[in-house]
Amino acid sequence: MGRRWGIAIGVFFTVMLIPVGVDTWHSPPGPRRVAALVLLIAYALVYLITPTALWRRGVPAKLAAVAGLLALVTGYVTIRGLFWLPIIGYAFAVAAVLLPIVWAAGIAAVVLSAAAVATVAVPDSSWEPWTALLIIVVDLLLVGMLMASNKALFAARHELAARAVTDERTRVARDLHDVLGHTLTTLTVKSALAQRLLGTGQPDRAGQELADIERLSRQALVELRATVSGHRQVSLDAELAGARIALAAGQIGVRVTGDPAAVPAHLREPLAYVVREGVTNVLRHSSATTCRIDITPESVEITDDGRGGAAEPGNGLTGLRQRLTAVGGELSTGPADGGGFRLRVQFGAA
Repeated sequence: MGRRWGIAIGVFFTVMLIPVGVDTWHSPPGPRRVAALVLLIAYALVYLITPTALWRRGVPAKLAAVAGLLALVTGYVTIRGLFWLPIIGYAFAVAAVLLPIVWAAGIAAVVLSAAAVATVAVPDSSWEPWTALLIIVVDLLLVGMLMASNKALFAARHELAARAVTDERTRVARDLHDVLGHTLTTLTVKSALAQRLLGTGQPDRAGQELADIERLSRQALVELRATVSGHRQVSLDAELAGARIALAAGQIGVRVTGDPAAVPAHLREPLAYVVREGVTNVLRHSSATTCRIDITPESVEITDDGRGGAAEPGNGLTGLRQRLTAVGGELSTGPADGGGFRLRVQFGAA
């Protein structure tokens, strides 16, 4: 968008030089007219190609182009008289479009000061041309500031769009881990239990486990679709019930203390994710025989008597920490008193 603005300004002001050229052509013949025409044509040609040729170049190249334009137009004004001061503003248009606003403002100050000195130095000079130049320079400076603001807004919009895409990918990856990680762990544990039951001659109990595996698989598909569409919700009560089933299948004794109903509504979903991730880690890493889940209205703590696994944060704990940070929760992990592993989440003051 900005580059098109530059081309448009270059073409516009080049066309605006046509009346100046016509007036120069009708000036008295002689070397001065020839020199003025040559300078004006060179000024117009350089002016026409500068915005396109130098749009992506560095500041030094752009400054050199502006200096060249100013030199050409200054030569023309020197030949034709101070009445033509306003066309110096055309050169400033290139500075306003191409250069950073600080550089453009500095060039504006230099140009206006030099024009004022020339107006004072030449006898019987009028301030009207200088005033016209002032108006042109200020207007173009405002245009340059507007273009700089538009460029910054355009860049910010693209950055926000890219960040939104990244955030959505992170959400989907985190939720997929929550869904598939916990469910696949439970399915693995139940499959192993079903095999053991078949090996010990307990086909009825093995059949129950296989039925649970089918149910969990169907539930995982439903949750997977909801995750992708962004409509999945988790329940603290459901996660606690699932934790009991999964831990029992893994032959891990479980004890739940506290009343889930006392947890504020806005904290039930975050705490449900904590229960899911904590129990998944117990099943995967701990080799524990017992697990305890303590729930208060503003916290949940999961401890086991295993080997203290999952001390290093993986994708699950990293995603859980991000999720909790967004809602004001603080996650801490480490060895439990007496051995094992402890995962605790606290909301508000401890």
